[in-house]
Amino acid sequence: MLLGVINVLIGPQISLQVLYVFPLTLIALHSSRDNFVIGALLLSISLQLLNLISFDEQSWINKTYLALIITLSNSIFTLVARFTRIHTLEVNRLSTIDPLTQLYNRRAFEVAINTEVARQRRYGSYFSLALIDLDGFKKLNDTMGHQAGDRALVLLADILRNHARQSDIIARLGGDEFVILMPSAHADECEARCHLLCHKISSSMAELTFSITASIGYTTIESPAEFATDILIIADKAMYQAKSSGKGKVVRGNALFDHYDQTIPWKHNLNAMNQHGQRRKLIVKSR
Repeated sequence: MLLGVINVLIGPQISLQVLYVFPLTLIALHSSRDNFVIGALLLSISLQLLNLISFDEQSWINKTYLALIITLSNSIFTLVARFTRIHTLEVNRLSTIDPLTQLYNRRAFEVAINTEVARQRRYGSYFSLALIDLDGFKKLNDTMGHQAGDRALVLLADILRNHARQSDIIARLGGDEFVILMPSAHADECEARCHLLCHKISSSMAELTFSITASIGYTTIESPAEFATDILIIADKAMYQAKSSGKGKVVRGNALFDHYDQTIPWKHNLNAMNQHGQRRKLIVKSR
């Protein structure tokens, strides 16, 4: 609107028509509201047409021609910017989504857990994390093929989605390992949900004649950890204890942070651990 006022004041000697596309393009690129973009487009075209009509030196033929040029150019710039925004958002979404299960991938989960750790460090409170691994998944792939394995993974993803709160972050870390980040969920709530999931996964897999159960390791973090990888290590250890105790179990992991040590392996985050250097030794107690 400011451009329209300036354009009227300076008259036809200096045209500012080309400058209208810059704010219009910025709005189309950054606004999430389509009606706001359409409104900006109509306002831009209207102001330019009003300015064009006020120029008495132009013939009506020229004015009509210029009006068409203004309408087309503004519309094209807006459409190109809008499609660019849609494409960029879709690329960003796909970079954080597992294509098979449509859950978040590990990259998105690492961002989420680091955000949650930072939030806890600043505001306090607590959160829980559950690591889920399918028992018998490799045997299913070997005996019934990868298509059956994919069906099992998709089914697991649906179960996790259907039993999640709106605030939960569910992700596939890789293979048949999944994780749920539960903000503001205490140990009792997390444990109850893990047992429910364990039962639901087993019964749902049986309906497809899949001999698959789930081992779940979980932990509740009441004081901020220095590194998000520490939390994943706790849940990972608990999950393997669930497997070693007979599979299809739920085990809680607790941690006390002590001195530095480089001897703790965690197959999902070795690269991140190496980047940060030495890590603190975790003494894990399982219930």
